[in-house]
Amino acid sequence: PARRTSSARPPAPRLCSRAAGSGGVSLHPQSDMETRRRQFWRTGQTGRAGCAIIRASLLSGGAVLILNEVTRAVSSQLDQQRALGVQITTVNDVPETGPANRGLWFQIPQVTAVFADLKGSTALNATDGPKDAAFAYTYFIRAMSVLLDGFDSKYIDVQGDGIFGLFRGKGSMFKAAACAVTMRTLTEKEVAVRYAEATSSDRELAAGIGIDHGTLLVRQLGLREAKEEVWAGKPVNTASKLSSLAEPNQVVVSERVFAQYKRVSRLRQEALFQGCGCPGSSNQGGLAIAAGHSPRLWKRITVPSGMGLDFSHAHQLETAWCPDHGAELCEAIVTGRRPQR
Repeated sequence: PARRTSSARPPAPRLCSRAAGSGGVSLHPQSDMETRRRQFWRTGQTGRAGCAIIRASLLSGGAVLILNEVTRAVSSQLDQQRALGVQITTVNDVPETGPANRGLWFQIPQVTAVFADLKGSTALNATDGPKDAAFAYTYFIRAMSVLLDGFDSKYIDVQGDGIFGLFRGKGSMFKAAACAVTMRTLTEKEVAVRYAEATSSDRELAAGIGIDHGTLLVRQLGLREAKEEVWAGKPVNTASKLSSLAEPNQVVVSERVFAQYKRVSRLRQEALFQGCGCPGSSNQGGLAIAAGHSPRLWKRITVPSGMGLDFSHAHQLETAWCPDHGAELCEAIVTGRRPQR
């Protein structure tokens, strides 16, 4: 949403140091995000402290579970957004442009990208009123940005009706997996429910989420006063394509990411591939399986040849977190340890 000018409502902090009105919403002060971005580009370090949510979980021996914390954070943000409502302003002028920023490209190895796409956004714009559409985009982007930040994403950006986050470091693919399942879960359980309550639309909001991993090149380019980052390389582009390949409320990961998931500790494999085994629907058991069904949660799918990807198969996950054991499974995937009860 655009920056608010009313003195009665302070401007929402921006997601990153983009110009006001560029579509970003924010969770970090500008200076803090600038520091994190420079550190991410130049060194790829995550910082000693790391994410406050994950740090609190580890220091407490698992008493504060990541999934519980980010779920509360999303619920709180959506409560605030409901109270604020949405504002739509029509502008006729294009902001002034200036010379492109000159600078180096930065190469960043071992980056995991998570891209979340609001499914059915074209139909949303075509058939729903502007206020309903504004609520859909605002709720979805704000909730997804809270989740990415909660899982310690080092860079977050909004692209159209989607949002992506980058994870860096040894455990980046596992944070990405847990974050993606949480996105899928809370889009259904929180975002779609709040949207239905706030609008007259009968549309069910859903997300498609893609994950890829590899090396990125980045620099700032553009003619506007506030330059935009250009991410060259496979991870962001591939994750975006996989999110479009996903059906509503599905996670799709590249072949190379899935191969890494199969080479981890037994605990992480159980959490990623088998879930908790709670009885329930095979589609809605939530990283849990229906009694008598195969314990495998992922489905291998063929990638259409026209997508221009460098692999022919991907892997698809439909389930959400189990209401009873999801927090423990999430913790096991992120940390590689079983949380203490």
